[in-house]
Amino acid sequence: MEEKFESFFNQEGPFYPMQVFHMDHWKKAVQGVINEVIRQALKRPAEERTAAFLIDLFKTTWQLNISPSWFRYETSYYLWIVHVSGLLLPFLEQETGFLSGWLQYRKYPNGRDRQSITIPIIQETDRLKLFLFEKKPVILSNTAEAMVLNASYSSAVLPDLLQIDSMEDGRSSIHTLSSTHRRKQDW
Repeated sequence: MEEKFESFFNQEGPFYPMQVFHMDHWKKAVQGVINEVIRQALKRPAEERTAAFLIDLFKTTWQLNISPSWFRYETSYYLWIVHVSGLLLPFLEQETGFLSGWLQYRKYPNGRDRQSITIPIIQETDRLKLFLFEKKPVILSNTAEAMVLNASYSSAVLPDLLQIDSMEDGRSSIHTLSSTHRRKQDW
């Protein structure tokens, strides 16, 4: 891929493209908020990630990126703030992993697409974690498949597990990454 990571969110780490899906404009904006909060929060040591810091970071990022006019009722705007922050911030407060790369959804394989969305990959000792604002099982499952595929092509030694946390419905799923990437190390 000829594009540089910096063109997408000033990203650090590997960049994994994936082709599938369609995401509503407001959901894409919410995913952007989640990405930015994760990126900013994980730059700080765990002891600095206090509840007050995370709440202020989330609230500021949300208000800069999400328009109340996208919601039918003003109450819905605030309820989504509470819902998403209530799912995401407790994870970030205790997160021991680090930002290790990005997974990108693109509807079309060539060029930058307005339907593209980027998801941060957090690496812990025993798993990779993705926080995705989506609840459709097909998209969550395609995300897991893309990570398994990317792990199989990666030369890095990766953990055996992938955890996907849905920030839309609060469910988590754990998948096993293929051990193909380990076999390549033995060649």
